[in-house]
Amino acid sequence: MVTGMNMENLKNNNKIAILSYLNRNGESSRKKIAEGLKLTTATLTILTNELIEEGIVKELGALTEGKVGRKQILIDINQNSKFSIGIEISRNNIYYNLINLKAEVIESNTWKYIEPLSEDYLIEILKYIQEKTFSLKNLILGIGITVYGGLDENDEWKIGITNIKKIIEKNLNFPTFIQNNIRALALAEQYLNKKEKNFWLVKYGPGVGAAIIMNGKLVEGYKRMAGDIGHIVFEENKEVCKMCGQIGCLESEINFNKTIKDFDSKVKKQNPILNNEKDFEYILRLSKFDNNAKLEKNLEKLAKAIAIGAGILDSNKIILAGDILKEKEIFNILEKYIIKNSPILHKEDIIFMDDYVEKRKKSSGILVLKHFYNY
Repeated sequence: MVTGMNMENLKNNNKIAILSYLNRNGESSRKKIAEGLKLTTATLTILTNELIEEGIVKELGALTEGKVGRKQILIDINQNSKFSIGIEISRNNIYYNLINLKAEVIESNTWKYIEPLSEDYLIEILKYIQEKTFSLKNLILGIGITVYGGLDENDEWKIGITNIKKIIEKNLNFPTFIQNNIRALALAEQYLNKKEKNFWLVKYGPGVGAAIIMNGKLVEGYKRMAGDIGHIVFEENKEVCKMCGQIGCLESEINFNKTIKDFDSKVKKQNPILNNEKDFEYILRLSKFDNNAKLEKNLEKLAKAIAIGAGILDSNKIILAGDILKEKEIFNILEKYIIKNSPILHKEDIIFMDDYVEKRKKSSGILVLKHFYNY
């Protein structure tokens, strides 16, 4: 019995390895996959045929190889054979995204809420998701949840609905994974941008968040805060942080609410926030009245923290993210101060995350795909 169970486990592991290979490398022939995974062509053929019967893999057609014209049949993942539900909870919005096995967004929705998020409101949203995905329930692999703020070692949310993971899992009845939004974004970057194995992700807006990927793995630390510079004490006798309770941490000094508050009241009265205008858009508009002076002070503080962190972490690849940093002028200011303050970082070491908005959108669902593909 034990031998039979071990053989079944080996078979399943090899199937996962095949799917992982196709996910990383795209369409391929059985011969190439067998060589890449060091499996016999006979074993590979049996396993891929089973995956085709299960509907997870599909044949694409013949590829002509060599002078003799021998044909290899290309196979690939059947992207719409399985799906992942992603739920992102930001400070004022809840985002729902359904993604397929190739991390393509199939459908989306957004709900606004006023903090704190109530359990009743969350359950109403879960009912909507349940109805939308009812016809696909046998194809759903699981649910990924991303939240702002910290999680403890038991996956409980420190600043919101404590047992949110259990509530969602109970109401939707799928395997559920939860992660801090910045760490999930770093995992999405590593998953989608396969060439990046070592980097430090720093996101600005509305607060400050950071995460480390080392040797292709997320580094979390004892309190799941490894690499996070947002709550290091940066100033003395300044603002009290609502998130960590410390006085003068970096986030409390440069978060968007504090930045808006610091603008002259006359300027704000003459330029009220517009309907549906996001905080970063409002900050950029107000910044035109002081030639980016207040925002530049924030960026200088952030740059000093990044320079210190890069030295401690020994990181020479900084990936920046956040809507406000998509503005080239703002990115250039931050980049300038990072280089000024760091002896080890150069212009080529600092990049803005490609397709930031899309990666953020997919990051919660990718938590499930990483589990499925055993990354």
